[in-house]
Amino acid sequence: MPRYASVARRMTPTTSTTGSTKAARTGESTARAHTKIVATIGPATEERLGELIEAGMSVARLNLSHGSADDFLRRVQKIRREAELRQVAVGILIDIQGPKMRMGKFEGGARRLDKGSVQTIFEGKGPAKVGEVYFDFAGWREGVEPGHRILLADGQCEMVADEVHSDRIVGHVTRAGVVNDRKGVHFPDSNVRYELPTDEDRANLELARQAQVDMIGISFVARAAEIRTVRALCPGALMVSKIERQLALDNLDELLAETDGVMVARGDLGVEAELEQLPLIQKSIIQASIRAGRFTITATEMLESMIGSSRPTRAEVADVANAVLDGTDAVMLSAETAVGQYPIEAVATMTKIARAVETSQRYRDIPRPAFRAAEATFSNATALAAVQAAEALKIRQIVVFTETGNTVRLISRYRPTAEVIALTPHPATLQHMSVLAHVRPMLFRRERSLEDMLYMASEMLVVRGLAQYGDSIVFVAGVPAAMKSTTNVMKLHKIGEEVRMH
Repeated sequence: MPRYASVARRMTPTTSTTGSTKAARTGESTARAHTKIVATIGPATEERLGELIEAGMSVARLNLSHGSADDFLRRVQKIRREAELRQVAVGILIDIQGPKMRMGKFEGGARRLDKGSVQTIFEGKGPAKVGEVYFDFAGWREGVEPGHRILLADGQCEMVADEVHSDRIVGHVTRAGVVNDRKGVHFPDSNVRYELPTDEDRANLELARQAQVDMIGISFVARAAEIRTVRALCPGALMVSKIERQLALDNLDELLAETDGVMVARGDLGVEAELEQLPLIQKSIIQASIRAGRFTITATEMLESMIGSSRPTRAEVADVANAVLDGTDAVMLSAETAVGQYPIEAVATMTKIARAVETSQRYRDIPRPAFRAAEATFSNATALAAVQAAEALKIRQIVVFTETGNTVRLISRYRPTAEVIALTPHPATLQHMSVLAHVRPMLFRRERSLEDMLYMASEMLVVRGLAQYGDSIVFVAGVPAAMKSTTNVMKLHKIGEEVRMH
């Protein structure tokens, strides 16, 4: 018999069930994928946030480049409200753009540059005459040396520098293509000086701090010091380093030592790296991140055809499935949900693909990461023991009481077959855990003793339809309770039995 008859009213300290949907009263659907889905919010979805959450969205991505500060704050409030109604953790991610390295203008707005043609690059806005190209930003000449590649129009055309002067660079075209006004420029071989964060980034970070967003995607990042600067400007948010430059790849270990997570930003990364190497680069980034205990988001054109089609291509299905098999924590939708015609279908499709992979033997056979000696703590040892115990006994759920989410991150890293029910009294910790694979975060009021917390958690699982009396559970907690970095208890427990901790 339940020890606490009022458990349904007490299980979430800041979330009311009043006026909520049936899904909110009984808990989120058990059909949600272990791999999390990041969906970009735009005109197609701002008024459909609840549908996105129900389809499987775990993290909402917002673009600060569109709309006013008031518009941004309103969207944040809407996301929080819709997530609360459904008692589902939904994190909020924003990107800062970093420096904008773009070309100036051309006479006529566009020009074809033929292979072998000689081009002279100047700093300025243009319009450029035949044989000229303008770069509308400063500091690029000092980092370029003869023989370095310069990619124009986001990789549509490639040049190699032949002569570097104080006011210009002369080079020849090695890959022909059409270049248009204001398209992006990349320097895969050069250490170009830039400012990160920019003044615009700093203003956006202040807005993000005020809105208490959960994650900051750092574009153009290449050095650990840049992450530290951004973190100081928006304390409390998780740092997501977008790996989109060759220099970021070269410095990946340095970035992983400082960041909370990484985004495999395959769009810009596919410009600077050779396209045929991109699948291998994706796998290596994800594996390096898992070994380092960092979460990963795989992004860019995952279901691009669903911007205008209700069904994805077979190649896109394989792409999403392979990212899940690679071990990514999350997969991301951009234009598909921001401006696409089928945003809800895109999220639902991604959920179905992820679940199909996660229930396969091939997914279960993926090698697990070894114990991380660099994190030789009680928390990490307890996390590994919990995963191994659940595996050996075929237990379906690991219940973790957490203040900061750190132990949950450690358990997620081992990719358990069991679902991790992560219970915390802190909304910020709840939303930080929304991006972690295999984790279902829930708000849970701290009780007076660990015994009471175990009872309450057991009853909550039954009330929400996530478990039944007689089911076995792995509990992970810390003693004394309510203290950070004290995870030191793992208990095997059958729901409905008395809890004895001594």
